[in-house]
Amino acid sequence: MAPSDAPAPDSIPHEYIDAEIAVAGLDSPADEQALDAALRGLEGIQSLSISGGKISVEYDPVEITKAQLGEAIAHAGYRVEEVESAPASAISDAFHPGNK
Repeated sequence: MAPSDAPAPDSIPHEYIDAEIAVAGLDSPADEQALDAALRGLEGIQSLSISGGKISVEYDPVEITKAQLGEAIAHAGYRVEEVESAPASAISDAFHPGNK
């Protein structure tokens, strides 16, 4: 395949990961906002919400790993208590631009 025939990176299907991360130290809305600001700018984060001391995040494991997420949380001054993750569903992937 000639280089010009290669698919654009955004047109290659992605397998996203859905994760629920329990975080110690998220005691106020200000803590949640600070952590949201720290994580939202990371490459590979597709969606993010923080509520009740838990982060719900959908990410591209090619661009960011679970360990890198944990490092970013620690760097922001919080501690990961528990992580649950699984591949995102094909239905949720369909809602992201660039997935085909």
